[in-house]
Amino acid sequence: MGAVVSFGGVLGMPALESWNSLLQSSEFQLQRRDIQISQPPRWIPGDLVREIVSNCDLPPRISLMDPNIMRELHDACSLNPWVARVHSVRKTFPARVNIELDYRRPLALVCIESGEYPVDESGIVLPQPRQLLTDFASYPRIEGIRTAPGMVGHSWGDHLVTQASALAAILEPYWKELQLSAIVVPSTNHRPDAFDEGVFELRAVDGSRILWGHSPDSDHPGSLPTQTRLQRLRDYHRQLGPFGDNHGSHLIDLRPLGEISRRPLSLAPPARANDPS
Repeated sequence: MGAVVSFGGVLGMPALESWNSLLQSSEFQLQRRDIQISQPPRWIPGDLVREIVSNCDLPPRISLMDPNIMRELHDACSLNPWVARVHSVRKTFPARVNIELDYRRPLALVCIESGEYPVDESGIVLPQPRQLLTDFASYPRIEGIRTAPGMVGHSWGDHLVTQASALAAILEPYWKELQLSAIVVPSTNHRPDAFDEGVFELRAVDGSRILWGHSPDSDHPGSLPTQTRLQRLRDYHRQLGPFGDNHGSHLIDLRPLGEISRRPLSLAPPARANDPS
């Protein structure tokens, strides 16, 4: 058995040298410019490939034949806060790696004392997107949150942020049309079975308060379907005209099973801080 091993070892040396030479050949050397990712959307600043490669701690030149390179690139992409999902990491010849990614999109700004923090539709905390510099006012604002944000790329860690982000995703296509300015989270949710607790409120540009009701994931027996409430708000806006169009501010309740209620805000009871009930 020992002779066989020795014989194999002698024959194996030239093959090993040839293999090492192949690994070092230019055809199999991967450089940063050879890593291609799905085109990042306009809101992602900087050089995303550089960010991803820096997370790998890879050398300037990488062998395409390295058995670990695909896994390292996959994991580095997954760690980037802008990346929602890594679909595939594929290597091709000549030396190139193609990475297919889904990206997170900033959907709303959570406004707390320490600042305004972008989140996606799931309440994941995001870095500051590029267009905040020019398009700051167009983002829905989430107000009334009392917790600090989680780490960038991770969930905020507050179910109210998660619920408000989901509501912002539903309202976003109509946000400008409906002239909305903010989503105000409930100040308390100790009794989710109560009709007037756990209620989200919308604010319009003229100061009108719109009692939206429970979150989109609520199974409260007294809640109208989310799409019904949305249609009610769109019908209201279409029939009575834009908010701020010399109508004055109103308290609008989308929740009744019959018709929505509406009264001038001057006649409504004053709202407690972040309490839409």
